[in-house]
Amino acid sequence: MGFRASVLSVIVLNIFMVGCHANNAKKGDVKVIEQEMMNLMRRMDTLDERSKMTLLSKVDEQRNELLGVLLKHIGTSESKNVQAAAIYLIGRHRLSDGVQELIQRIDFTPGGQPTRGPEPLWEQYPAMEALITIGWSSVPAAVELLAKDTNDVRRDLAVKVIRYATDAEVAKFILERAHKIESDPTRKANLQNALVRLDKLPQ
Repeated sequence: MGFRASVLSVIVLNIFMVGCHANNAKKGDVKVIEQEMMNLMRRMDTLDERSKMTLLSKVDEQRNELLGVLLKHIGTSESKNVQAAAIYLIGRHRLSDGVQELIQRIDFTPGGQPTRGPEPLWEQYPAMEALITIGWSSVPAAVELLAKDTNDVRRDLAVKVIRYATDAEVAKFILERAHKIESDPTRKANLQNALVRLDKLPQ
């Protein structure tokens, strides 16, 4: 198992250890989360609408708990690989409530030399990749960054988020509209610059 995969395994194990004891990590050959989902679905036919809503909301609660654990790793770990792994998992699970944290770290890079072997779990800018994976929910934060941030690297990455979370035509429409309705001259100029950067990306 590669180093990055090992890091992910440790993080995922820690996440589940928060909610359950180690001796409950498996039920037979079925993972805990799969077993819980099976139990939840079996109860659907016996519940009224309010009870169904309450039960299904527990899935959202678990997603929020997962996000909280991952954000804690990002904020407290000194290891860039652990931070990158947490960022990767936020994207993989499309935890849109983590977008603001990701946009702040859009130019974060774990560093290190590329390794031979299987395709890496993340490239140079894992937060940008996670934002693209999350999709539409990342777009407003990327537009806001482009309106006010003057860092060239961060601006290039934010343009890519909008472009690859949507498509070329939609990205252009979004930036043109943001530019049109913006009244602040500095922000307006920044958004015009973003359109120029967008045009330079491969179609």
